[in-house]
Amino acid sequence: MIDFARRFYTEKSWPFQLARYLSIGGIVTCLDFGSFALLLRAGWPLLGVITGSWVVAIVSHFALNKYVNFRAHDRPAHHQATTYGVVALVVWLTTTGIVKGAVALGAPALLGKCVAIAFNIPIGFLGHRYLTFGRGIVATLRGALERRDHA
Repeated sequence: MIDFARRFYTEKSWPFQLARYLSIGGIVTCLDFGSFALLLRAGWPLLGVITGSWVVAIVSHFALNKYVNFRAHDRPAHHQATTYGVVALVVWLTTTGIVKGAVALGAPALLGKCVAIAFNIPIGFLGHRYLTFGRGIVATLRGALERRDHA
């Protein structure tokens, strides 16, 4: 873990990638919130609202991060999309839990959505930087195991 932190902070590209990631996140958040509010007003069930707005968000988020932020062309797009789906599923599950928990506590669904976004920013950035647009899940795990065996 210390090696990961040292490598993360000594790389010069990560602050710029984080800034672009947050900017893209702002654009995607507008799309996400807009579709979330629209689907709520349309009377969709809460799970449908969460999922529908999430689908709008992830499609735009994947494309913008692949081509604008990480400029990731090393692995085929379908491999990146699969890994993106795994990271996005983790984010969706935490979002669903947080929004449903907020509603159960009497808070508005949109407040729960805001809390979920703040919680998921580091998960998404690190997951996409190192897994989706990095070496991939299998190669990252293999490398971590090899480093552990040599230590």
